[in-house]
Amino acid sequence: MSESESPARSSDSAARWILLGALGIGLVRFWRLARWSLWFDEVVTWTDYHHSLENPEIGNPLGYRAIAWTVARLGGVPDEFALRFLPALAGWLAIPLAYWAFRARAGRLRASCAALLLAASSWQVYWSQNARFYTLAQAVALLGAGLLVRGLWRRQVALTVLGFAVTAGAASLHPSAALLLPAFVLAPFLLRLLARKSDALPDVRAGAALLVLLAVVLVLRFDWAWRAIGNYIGQKPQSNPAHFILTTGFYVTPLLATGAFVGVLLAIARRDTFHLFAALVLAIVLGSALVVSLVARVSAQYVFVALPWFALLACVPLADAEPVAGRTAGALRAAWLAVLVLPALSNVVLYFTVRQGERPAWRDAYEFVWNRREPDDLVLGMEATVGEYYLNPLRTELRHTVRVAWLDRYRAHEPERWAAHARRTWYVLNPEQLLDWNPDDAAAMRRFLAEECRLVACYPLYVESRDLSVWVYLRG
Repeated sequence: MSESESPARSSDSAARWILLGALGIGLVRFWRLARWSLWFDEVVTWTDYHHSLENPEIGNPLGYRAIAWTVARLGGVPDEFALRFLPALAGWLAIPLAYWAFRARAGRLRASCAALLLAASSWQVYWSQNARFYTLAQAVALLGAGLLVRGLWRRQVALTVLGFAVTAGAASLHPSAALLLPAFVLAPFLLRLLARKSDALPDVRAGAALLVLLAVVLVLRFDWAWRAIGNYIGQKPQSNPAHFILTTGFYVTPLLATGAFVGVLLAIARRDTFHLFAALVLAIVLGSALVVSLVARVSAQYVFVALPWFALLACVPLADAEPVAGRTAGALRAAWLAVLVLPALSNVVLYFTVRQGERPAWRDAYEFVWNRREPDDLVLGMEATVGEYYLNPLRTELRHTVRVAWLDRYRAHEPERWAAHARRTWYVLNPEQLLDWNPDDAAAMRRFLAEECRLVACYPLYVESRDLSVWVYLRG
C-alpha cells in the first residue's frame, strides 16, 4: 500500500465509525418516547386529523394522515408513543440521509461528521419526540437535496428536477420546507457570479430548469401558497424579527453557528464551490424566514430544515485526509469535532434528565385534579385541549372542551365570573403564559390565586430562561 493510499483508507475507516456512532446516538429518539406529556400542538395533531383537514388553514394534510396511519398500525390507541413514533423514526432516518445527501460533494468524512452533529442535536431530538411534522419534512428534504446536488454537479437535468420535486413534496409534510425551494433555484446562479473562475460549478442549465419549474409550481399552486401565507399571518400576526433571531440562535446553538461561520470563511478562502453552495442555501433560507418575520411571528422550528446545512458547514475544516496530512492535522480535526459534538451531547443528556424533555407536566397535573375532584367541581386550565385529551383520550373533538374550561388571555375574566358561585374550582396553569396576558389581567389573576385559592400541587421545570412549571390551585 502506497503512502498516498494510507491516509485515504484511514479517512474512510474513520467515516464509517463516525457514521455508526451517529446512528447509535440517534436511537435515543426512541427513548422515553411516552414519558413526556403531550402539549397543545401535539394534541391538535390528533383532533385536527379527525375534524379539520378540510379547513383551509391546514396546508399539510399529508403530515396529519401519516401520523394517523402510524397510530392505526400501532394498535389504534393515540397514546404518546403511537403519536410520536413516526416523527422519531423520521428524525433517526434524517441522520443517514444527511450523510448520503452530502457525501457526493463533501466527502465521506465531512458527511459522516455532519450526520453525527445532527444526531447529537438536542433540538433534533426534541422534534423527533413531538407528534408534529418537522422531522418528516427534514428527512424528505434531505432526500431531495441529495438528488438535487448530484444532478447539479453531474449535469443531469432530470435528476436535478427530481430532487427539486422531492423537496417540494417535503413542503406537503410541513410548509416550512418550501423555504428550500427558492434557495435551490437561486443558489446555482449566485454561485456562478461568486466563483466564475472555478471549474467545479453546478450546471446552470439545471438551474434554469428549476427556475422554470418553480414558476410553474407557483402558477399552479398560487392559490394554495397565497392562502397558506395569509392563514399563517392571520394565526400569528405578532411580527417580531428579534424573536426569530434569538430562538434560532438558541436552538441551533452559538457553538454550531460559530462553527458554520468558520466553515463559510474556509470555503471562501479555498474556493470550495459545493460548500459555498451550501452557504448560499442556508443564507437564502434564513433570509426568507427573516423577511416573513417582519409581518408574522416566526420561530426557530420554521427553519428546522436548515439544521443539516448548519452541521455541514461546521464540518468544512474536517476535510478528508490528504497524503501530506500528518498526525498533527488529524489531531486538530479530532479536536474540532470534539468541540462541536461533546457540548451537544451534554445538552442531550440534560434534555433527558433535568430538562424532562422540555415539556410541561400537563398530564401529571390534570390527572392529579381528576383523581381528587368531586362530581360538581369546575376545572379551568391553560392548555385545556391537553386536559380534555387526558381526561377523555378516546374523544377526538378536543378543541371544543367539555370537562375543562379554558383559562387564557382571551378568557381572563372567567375566574372572576365563576367565583360568584359556590362550586369548588380547580385552576391548572403555567405561570409563564401569564406574561402573554394583558398586564392588568395577569396581575388580577395572580392576586386572585394568592388571596382566594391555595396551591395544592406544583410540577417545577425551569429550562434556561423559560419557566415550564405547572401549578394547580384549588378554590373552595
